[in-house]
Amino acid sequence: MSPVPPGRDLPIAPPLVAYPLPPQWMTIRSNEDWRKAGKFEKDLSKDCAARRFRELIPMRFRAYFKGEVLSVAFGHGLNLYDSGKKADRTLIYLFRNGNSTACTVQSMTNQDARLLNNAPSAGGAKK
Repeated sequence: MSPVPPGRDLPIAPPLVAYPLPPQWMTIRSNEDWRKAGKFEKDLSKDCAARRFRELIPMRFRAYFKGEVLSVAFGHGLNLYDSGKKADRTLIYLFRNGNSTACTVQSMTNQDARLLNNAPSAGGAKK
């Protein structure tokens, strides 16, 4: 069952359900390197290291990039603690080392996530 598409302004998030989702809920899967997934957010990474911008439940939603697993939070507030209200509601945030002072944050749009999910495998198409 695919999730119901949200309004134009909000990123696609996993469906809201009456029971907690399993911790391994995979939202993005790609054969690309994680460094190519969106834009690095220097200020938000500093806030993440200071625990002012972080995930509510680490690794609740996950993104898999060529052997690396990153945590996912959504700008509209799903799985996101943002005391300074710096999040853009239309973005998806990826956290690497989210529970340490070496935390890095990257932001991406729905379009970026769709491109990564639809990317052909590294071997290319077979004929």
